[in-house]
Amino acid sequence: MGKTMLSVALGRAAVDAGDRVYFATAVELAAKCHKAALEGRWKTCMRLFAGPRPLIMAFEH
Repeated sequence: MGKTMLSVALGRAAVDAGDRVYFATAVELAAKCHKAALEGRWKTCMRLFAGPRPLIMAFEH
């Protein structure tokens, strides 16, 4: 089983258990954080990422 497939399966299991899940690439997360910091929305951005359990990050090659 590949890493992405495994992370999707774990995320799906968390959703099935009633948890909120956030799935994004590391590049997307960094871009969202950078944009939020520039716009003065850093705390709001951090609340978005702190809420879901688990937060799943995929690393691209």
